[in-house]
Amino acid sequence: MSRRSPSRPWPAHRLFFPLAAGWAISALPGWILLRTRIGSDAGPIPPTWHGHEMLFGFALTVVAGFLLTRTSRTGAWLLVATWLAARLATLFGSAWPVLAAVAAGLSFAFALWASAAPPLLRAAKRPENRIVPSVLLLFLLADALWWAGVVRGDLSMQLDALRATVDLFALLTLIVGGRALPAAIGGHMERQGIPREERARFNMTNRRYELPLAFLVGVACASDAFGAGQAAGVLCLSAALLALARVAAWPLHHTLARPALWTLALGYVWLIPGLALKGGAQAFGWLDVNTSLHAITIGAVGTLTLVMMARTQALRAPRQPTRTGDTWWDISAAALLLSAAAVLRITLGPADAPGLWAAACCWTLAFALLLVRLLRPARVSR
Repeated sequence: MSRRSPSRPWPAHRLFFPLAAGWAISALPGWILLRTRIGSDAGPIPPTWHGHEMLFGFALTVVAGFLLTRTSRTGAWLLVATWLAARLATLFGSAWPVLAAVAAGLSFAFALWASAAPPLLRAAKRPENRIVPSVLLLFLLADALWWAGVVRGDLSMQLDALRATVDLFALLTLIVGGRALPAAIGGHMERQGIPREERARFNMTNRRYELPLAFLVGVACASDAFGAGQAAGVLCLSAALLALARVAAWPLHHTLARPALWTLALGYVWLIPGLALKGGAQAFGWLDVNTSLHAITIGAVGTLTLVMMARTQALRAPRQPTRTGDTWWDISAAALLLSAAAVLRITLGPADAPGLWAAACCWTLAFALLLVRLLRPARVSR
């Protein structure tokens, strides 16, 4: 068997998915331990470090694993080097020169945008296909806004940047999940012998929701970035209603017998209460805004990234045997654990330490189950 050339495309998900899962496992309990030991003031570490690292250290790493399908092994490792530099900058950047800390902190978001956006833009033939590469640029700008808040010591600016970033991840999951889930359901229905007319009924209208959802959540992102939280709340509530209308047309009952499908559907459905809670918190003060974000970050983004990482690994594995006996019990349990974590984090609030630890344990165990799967050697048929 010939060896791969270093310049040939390499499956970057083999590197980035375990990296993301490992960071998800370690960063959250590490942050809680740090705050428990030294109180709410975490020393030189920015007070919004946890939110930043869950978004830019974990979730953006998952995005890299999905999008970097044409990178070389060398290119993938260089991106990992920028990821590590960014993590070190958020932890120890206060002891560095300002320009060095900011450059290192933005290096991963910049490298991902520079690597993934150009080929996506070249391949885009419809306006909605330009959304994902545009979001990559907005991730870089949101990270730059957060770093500006860190340099200035402006907590409000840091929070605005993170809320805008949550909007971007909601937009990305609305678009990517809104394409992947109907396609997976349609394939399952076809294998079950369901007539094409019934399969096409929801596919015909599905794409019509993409641009309106992108507009609503995109403007909400801009509103959050500029501190217009009430306007962002109204837009998120509108997006929640539109997402509900979209999901209502999907035959989700066909997913119940397939763990690989209902877990994916669970993550997408979490976007509806997630956007509604964020919108209600910002527009009407229903609950604390930062608490409301966890319905999106844990329930929707956490579940969808976990399930999509497991699905991607299975689909891209070389020559999998026809029958592996994989029941997906671990991913099913992990998805339910993430839903439990989201509910605990939202209902118990930030001041309840036992509840916070319970939510953190559910989150950590869920991604530990995923990491075991990701590190399991691929079973190749002969």
